[in-house]
Amino acid sequence: MLQDFAALVVRFRKNLMIIGLYILIVSVIVFPFTGNVISRMSRDLLPQQQYSDQIFTLIQTQPLELMMLELKMSFIVGFIAALPIVFFYAYKFLLGRRIRDRFKISWPALLLATVIALILFIAGCAYSYFWMLPLVFKYLLESSLAAGIKNAWKVSEFVNFAMMTTFTFGLVFELPLVMTALARARIVPVAIFKKYRRHMYVIIMIVAALVTSPDVLTQIMVGVPLIIFYELSLLILRFTAPEQRKEIKV
Repeated sequence: MLQDFAALVVRFRKNLMIIGLYILIVSVIVFPFTGNVISRMSRDLLPQQQYSDQIFTLIQTQPLELMMLELKMSFIVGFIAALPIVFFYAYKFLLGRRIRDRFKISWPALLLATVIALILFIAGCAYSYFWMLPLVFKYLLESSLAAGIKNAWKVSEFVNFAMMTTFTFGLVFELPLVMTALARARIVPVAIFKKYRRHMYVIIMIVAALVTSPDVLTQIMVGVPLIIFYELSLLILRFTAPEQRKEIKV
């Protein structure tokens, strides 16, 4: 394993400069637009109506807070844009190591898995951004105003929370694909997923409590979709793992 990692670093040494330069160029291009993105996020995610003649306020508490946030966002975009290049170099490296002699996967299957993964990720991000986050922020604003507390949130914390939550749900929606891959590769038998179903429910709700604000509504909006997707994954395994069909009645 260490030899493979060292070989990968040596192989990538020349390509790292290309990847780094590509990230820098993309970041410079998108940097002027990050301010508009933050403004759009505040309009989309925060309710615009007033509550008791008060309204939310996004503030910066340090002179360079907003600029550093915009730089961070631009580099994130640059990194995401560079992922196809990274995957391409990694694929060439794995071919050189004859990895395909150990793992058999057809191009149609790989392409189908990629398309499904992309669709699931976009669906998870859309669920978080357009439905869950607006309700969560509205609830938090109304709760604080009901307690007589004005809302003045740091712009960096608001954006970081929104981006992290959206990205997390994009990954969460990959659960059916991940479980299918693990079952078909015989890494985790389907019977294990079924046997420890109740344990997974408890773990899911604990995770939901850890990654969300401490209110029941937010935890339910995070935990319930996870449970639904876990059950959906078991249902999908009826068809994607037909040789184990008898083990996974749900």
